[in-house]
Amino acid sequence: MELRVVINGTGVNPWHALGLTQNPFPQIAKAELMGAMNQLNRLGAEPIKSMDQIREILIGWSAQFVELCCKQYKPGEIVRFTVTLPKGCV
Repeated sequence: MELRVVINGTGVNPWHALGLTQNPFPQIAKAELMGAMNQLNRLGAEPIKSMDQIREILIGWSAQFVELCCKQYKPGEIVRFTVTLPKGCV
């Protein structure tokens, strides 16, 4: 399974133009994963100012995933990438 990750390093929330605070649609539509999907969607909404903020948002995710997101973060840019989850992870 692949997850799309978007990290907003700009100064503007792109979802505000649509009257939303973040992407309302989960990537994996399972009730037990809704919290994790909301965390993931938060990365692409309100501007991320630091890697510490990424770590705060992704509490509960694996350390490897969190550090991958931190390494991808670029201030002033919106970064998009995909991550393939190991079988049985979801």
